[in-house]
Amino acid sequence: MNSLLCVVAAAIALVAPSVALADGPPKFADYPVKVYAGKPAKPRLVTQDLRDRREVFMAAASEGRIDAAGRYIVVKLPCGSACAAPHLLDARTGRIIELFTISGWHEVSDDFDPVASRANSRLIVFRGARNEKGIVGNHFYLVEDGGRLKHLHTQDTKANFETSPKIE
Repeated sequence: MNSLLCVVAAAIALVAPSVALADGPPKFADYPVKVYAGKPAKPRLVTQDLRDRREVFMAAASEGRIDAAGRYIVVKLPCGSACAAPHLLDARTGRIIELFTISGWHEVSDDFDPVASRANSRLIVFRGARNEKGIVGNHFYLVEDGGRLKHLHTQDTKANFETSPKIE
């Protein structure tokens, strides 16, 4: 009987991810989180590159607008005309987490943002090619403890973000 339960549990585990995406890509509402309401910590500028951009991180912290995973401020540094280098600034600790670059978008609307996130959701979506490689599309990630990212889904937009499905 126990072996039958193990087989059923394994089958459910294999099918569950595909069922979750049957209605489309992940949604912000599927990953709720409580939003930090305290005063943002001073950014920890531990490398020369971060110190060179001190003003950007200090301004983001002073504005104090949490916009990802309940505790992070998304800071998008430029890295070219169609490129952004997003960082997560932890409002609780001041730790800065450097992520990959996002680039390669061609068709975009005036309100295009290469990073889609919500303060009250652990879901974050990067729009473009990661590190200038692979699919130019919407890359859905779950922000886990410590700011680690877990890839959930990629949606190929063929670099056209004007007609891509809405991220909810």
